[in-house]
Amino acid sequence: MATATAEHHWERDRAGQTVRHSALTTLVTWCLVYAIVFINAADFRGDTGEQFTVHWQIYLRLMICGACGMLGLALFSKSFHVFMTFPGFMMTLLIAWIGITLPFSIDRNFSIAAFVSLGAVTLLIPAAIQVLGAGRFLLAVAAGLITFLIGSWIAYLFFPEIGIFKEQVSQTEVVQRMGGLGHPNELGLYSAFTAVLFAVLGYARRLPWWLAGTAILLAFATLVVCFSRTSIAIAFVGLLVVFRHELLTRHAITNLLLLSVLLLPVLFYVAGTGQLDWYIDDALQKVSKSGTSDELTTATGRTEIWAYALKMIGEQPLHGYGYVTARFVMEDHSYHCHNIVLNMSLYTGVVGGLLLMSILFYLGSMILREPRYEVDGLMGVILAGGLIDGMLFAPVPSASILILTSALVWRQLDMQLERLPRHADVRRTSLPAKA
Repeated sequence: MATATAEHHWERDRAGQTVRHSALTTLVTWCLVYAIVFINAADFRGDTGEQFTVHWQIYLRLMICGACGMLGLALFSKSFHVFMTFPGFMMTLLIAWIGITLPFSIDRNFSIAAFVSLGAVTLLIPAAIQVLGAGRFLLAVAAGLITFLIGSWIAYLFFPEIGIFKEQVSQTEVVQRMGGLGHPNELGLYSAFTAVLFAVLGYARRLPWWLAGTAILLAFATLVVCFSRTSIAIAFVGLLVVFRHELLTRHAITNLLLLSVLLLPVLFYVAGTGQLDWYIDDALQKVSKSGTSDELTTATGRTEIWAYALKMIGEQPLHGYGYVTARFVMEDHSYHCHNIVLNMSLYTGVVGGLLLMSILFYLGSMILREPRYEVDGLMGVILAGGLIDGMLFAPVPSASILILTSALVWRQLDMQLERLPRHADVRRTSLPAKA
């Protein structure tokens, strides 16, 4: 079984023998992980309207998913036990239930294509982690994320017809946001992932801090320009999860308490003047798109979306409307449920929602019970963001599905990215062959 201390060309099998992967297998695996993260999410065509059409980018993404499936089958001996034992078996059950509900889809061909893509990408991930090893697998994901951000800035600055997203926030007002190679919310999610993952790689000393810090600054600059408030919040949640042991020390807690004591008189003074409500409302207006605090107190209209989603789920509670069909069912309500469990329940009924909820509950509990800072921060982003956005299951799997599946099987594969000694050479040597 591969560990973080082993070079990606090597792993030990169950008998303890050293197994060497060919350079070609390693290279292809690395490229496919990179492509899942970058190409499967990038949109080089810009805003062509909400009407769904098949075009060359979809064919390219389907080819990547097909390649993932073929390599996953070729390496199936490495992943079979993962999908047949807990906790990987939870993903097997979810995918199987999605397959069972396919005949009831309101757009069967669309759901089947998305389902096959999901299965193909998911099949590769456990094997890819073992072939590449923890460090190089995370570096491949990081490379895909940072490429997406850099490409988005290029599109935003030099190809505004692709990179600028115009959002109607009221009947008369349109806000321009940075979209880059995707929707601003998708770009925001990728920026949050980037900030957290590069913090992990810097903390583990797999990258020098000047490089990791530059990527983190780029991620937060992107968050500000694309104005994804949800992603800004969940980026901080992910960073808090990564560094929680350093932050929750006695010294840090004491300083926080002292700061709170100093701020309390200011809070009491403002409240005594009767201006606290005005300050809060003014602050909410400044961070809203439309300039009204109602936008935030209703979670940008999400309360209405959730109510409508629950109504639709109640009409088809057993099998739902078909995998990733929210774009058709929720056409008048932002094209998805703005909650990952509601999305899955809409797709596949209450059973699918409960299966996904069990996966999320397991991953959330493991953050506390068996910490793995390499993936816990990324899962923190998904868990926090998934409450108010639909960031997981899409027609073509990209970074979110890859991260979710990786986090689910990470401990099962005994992966752990140990921190290198300070000033250590980050180039790792190959595991010596067993005599």
